[in-house]
Amino acid sequence: MTHWTPSARQELEHYFGRIRPGLEAGGADATEVIEDLRRHVEQEAAASPLAVVTEEDVRRLLARIGAPEPVAPGPEPTRPAAAITSTATEKVGPKASWWLLVLGVVLPTLTLIVELGTGMCAGAFFDPVPTPWHLFLVVLVPGMNLWTWWAIRQGRHGQRARLGWANGIVLGVCTFYALLFLPLLLPGVFALIFYGFGLLPWTPTLTLVATVGLRRRLRALTPTRPAGPLPGLAPGLAIGLLALALADAPVWLTRYGLHLAASEDSRRQARGLRWLRAAANDEVLLRACYGRTRAAANMDVVGWIFSGGEDVSADKARELYYRVTGRAFNSVPAPAVRTGRGRFADLDEWTWDADQGGERVGGRLKGLTLQGSRLDAVVDAPAATAYYEWTLEFKNDARGAREARAQVLLPPGGVVSRLTLWVNGEEREAAFAGRSRVREAYQRVAIRQRRDPVLVTTAGPDRVLVQCFPVPPDGGTMKVRLGMTAPLVLPRAEEGLLLWPCFLERNFTVPEQTAHSLWVEAQTALVVAGTALRAETPKPGLYAVRGLLDDRALADPTHAVRVPRERAPRVAWTQDTRSPVPRIIRQTIADTAAVERPTRVVVVVDGSRGMQPHLGLLADTLGQLPAGVELALVLATDVASREPMDDVSADPARQRAVIEGLRRLRLVGGQDNLPALVRAWDLAAEKDGSVILWIHGPQPVLLASGEALRQRYDRRPNGPRILELQTEAGPDRVIEQLDGVTRLNAVPRLGPLAEDLRRIVAGWEGGVREVTVLREPVPGDGLASGESGHETSLHLARLWAHGEITRLRAQRQVDAAVELAARYQLVTPVSGAVVLETQAQYEATGLEPVDPATVPAIPEPSTWLLLALGLAGILARFRRTR
Repeated sequence: MTHWTPSARQELEHYFGRIRPGLEAGGADATEVIEDLRRHVEQEAAASPLAVVTEEDVRRLLARIGAPEPVAPGPEPTRPAAAITSTATEKVGPKASWWLLVLGVVLPTLTLIVELGTGMCAGAFFDPVPTPWHLFLVVLVPGMNLWTWWAIRQGRHGQRARLGWANGIVLGVCTFYALLFLPLLLPGVFALIFYGFGLLPWTPTLTLVATVGLRRRLRALTPTRPAGPLPGLAPGLAIGLLALALADAPVWLTRYGLHLAASEDSRRQARGLRWLRAAANDEVLLRACYGRTRAAANMDVVGWIFSGGEDVSADKARELYYRVTGRAFNSVPAPAVRTGRGRFADLDEWTWDADQGGERVGGRLKGLTLQGSRLDAVVDAPAATAYYEWTLEFKNDARGAREARAQVLLPPGGVVSRLTLWVNGEEREAAFAGRSRVREAYQRVAIRQRRDPVLVTTAGPDRVLVQCFPVPPDGGTMKVRLGMTAPLVLPRAEEGLLLWPCFLERNFTVPEQTAHSLWVEAQTALVVAGTALRAETPKPGLYAVRGLLDDRALADPTHAVRVPRERAPRVAWTQDTRSPVPRIIRQTIADTAAVERPTRVVVVVDGSRGMQPHLGLLADTLGQLPAGVELALVLATDVASREPMDDVSADPARQRAVIEGLRRLRLVGGQDNLPALVRAWDLAAEKDGSVILWIHGPQPVLLASGEALRQRYDRRPNGPRILELQTEAGPDRVIEQLDGVTRLNAVPRLGPLAEDLRRIVAGWEGGVREVTVLREPVPGDGLASGESGHETSLHLARLWAHGEITRLRAQRQVDAAVELAARYQLVTPVSGAVVLETQAQYEATGLEPVDPATVPAIPEPSTWLLLALGLAGILARFRRTR
């Protein structure tokens, strides 16, 4: 503490007495000015290293602060006195230039109005005000700058401290946005000639300069000079930056987690997954799945900070989206990657479809929708076959052409046997050939020439990939028809089930108002459950089921149509008109021996989050296993479990403990099921007669190679049987990877999951007989040889050919399999179907479209039935003329 001597106090008061007359003569408030000078002197003395202030020290301190010299009063005040009193009397402070008002207030206000009205930056690069909190902080900048400018202009030094804090916060906001727009400054110079766009990226920097200038003038806002320190710079700057950091926290937290999880270091991967599962923002994750333009990536300052300049690829983001959420990224609507408005809405069209022309569905495309869906079917109950025609009409409201892609789940055992495209209102049929040939033709015509083909290839067992391009822009439509031949599902010989095809994944939107219009007909009774579909009898001997189903309901097996077959013959046949030699295809339906009771059941449970609602049901089902059957449970998860489940045991107490542990599990994210399947195979292979029951949700991402499991079946073809049961419709990359493994059998979904699980366990209890269907070629003419049984259509021959192609493929007789597929006009793992626009395109690609007279249709009567109908018509006409 500084001590003042009495002589020092006396010297200071003497000085004040000498300057008072001059202050009063100048019209100033002498008392106010003197008190202000006293405060400054005392502050200077306290800040100096003086322990004792003497009379000489007072004179030195007065000189240091620039105190006015004493003058005698006169008719006009001297310049020093006027300078001191100008702030207090005229309220004219430091010069608040008009350019500070223009750059600090007018420019950011106009820029914000333009961005909110047009979305210019949001459409081309990123949204600078994505949330209301960002908008509030941006509006704060011109608001606080206007307040500061006006206070300086009016000389309101009493608000100096509060304005210092406000200015510091505004500096923090301006600094953040100036850094964010830094990469656009140079391009902005060259873009000034276009609507003033080039000035917009410069706004944060120019506003930052103006805000700094306002702070310098604010520091001088005081009735005396020099001014003291202006408060609020460092704390205010920190508050502004912290506020924006908190507003962007979901973004940078998710980006940081993505960078960790994409690392090649396993420990960093695990830490990144934990981080994302705990704190990730779904929208940020989803945006990463669709990638960004190079310009947007280059100006991503946050990304530079948290990823070291390396952006996570869209493919890796899609994988991580599944591992974090347990869902496929394209199972939900696409995010608004760009949000341009008005005339800048066209910037949305810069989004490039990286999967166009490829072999995967990819992300949802803006403006591409399913406008109409019609699904017709005809059932031949005695032959236990069905033929479907699914007519799809796509609409594209975007400004650019789009490719519609979808993976379709066929009815069990089904095969695509027809493909039609409408070109200029006319139906064009497909060419069937080897898989590589049709895909090369599609890519040449669709992707390079941008004409009108449609392509169908297989995508795993009972799965096909449908893709057509281009769906014309600006409201254009494209119409295709998919014909499918399939057997009825026979849970028992006396009853068949007609299951509907459905989408597993798609890159287009199915609007809520777009329902699938279903219609099925048969010559025997049809039964439906619920009220969504309605059974009717249009006329004697004809039965129908019709109704509307939304996209989710179409994939629900509870809407299957039941086909009674109590009196149906067990033998059906058809004349094989596609064979080069006379023959028939005979089908025999038989009840074989009861289902063999397994000695050991290894249950593989998908540990993905979507399986959580099914754990209780699964536990109840496993509690009903037949006594004496050994049980082991393998959980597919990357999270360590406290419940040891894969210990094989036939002890009921131990099995109950495993089942109760299953109930207590808490599942997270999306999990890799392949390692668990390999572990289950090893457990099941230890004992003959073992079965693997794999219960899982969709597997939209292949996280590991299936070669380890495929190798086991290559070396031991009669290894443990895998029963695969999927809880809900969706893509399954694991099944696609294991296509061709004969010991992997998909359990068809025939109803609610509880009933399907009980049906499996009931089969192990004994007394349930399996239904087998044998299709075989028989030489000769069916009618000439007096073939017994039910004569049916060529669909029976198509189903036989489908099975024969599978056999030839397993024996590596690919050329023979391709030739057979082309002869019967089928889409198989070795063949595909493509429709081109013109005959010249077919000739250029070496393909030949099928004769329209040879394609199946609804209905497809046999040749003899046509003759019978014709004869009946002639007889009826003859009777009328008598």
